[in-house]
Amino acid sequence: MTIGVWVLGDQLWARQSALESCLQKHQQTPVIFIESLAHAGQLPYHLQKLVLVWSAMRHFAAELRSLGWAVTYAQSQDFNTPLLQWIEQYQITELRVMTPTDRPFAVLIQNLKLTIQVTFTPNNRFIWSDQEFQQ
Repeated sequence: MTIGVWVLGDQLWARQSALESCLQKHQQTPVIFIESLAHAGQLPYHLQKLVLVWSAMRHFAAELRSLGWAVTYAQSQDFNTPLLQWIEQYQITELRVMTPTDRPFAVLIQNLKLTIQVTFTPNNRFIWSDQEFQQ
């Protein structure tokens, strides 16, 4: 069983839950970052914002590489194509993603119809979890 981690552009933190869930085996855990031109074109993102987000993603990918993670960085028209190639290349059986704060993006991930298990780890960017906040 090979677990892979997909790091999203607003989750650039070494202590994010998907990475932390694989910390003990990080040298065997493949990680992917994807720049999607189609996704960038769906909303009226300011071009400078995109440059900053993608630059931050590239820098964080380099940081993880320097720490021994097996990092793939992809630039593509969509998310699906590089994700499927990466899954096949590393024979990934489970994809872990920290739960996106953007609910439509979580739906986008679920609609990719991947043939492997997709596990959303709890989003640990906030003081309270969703459940603690609701209580």
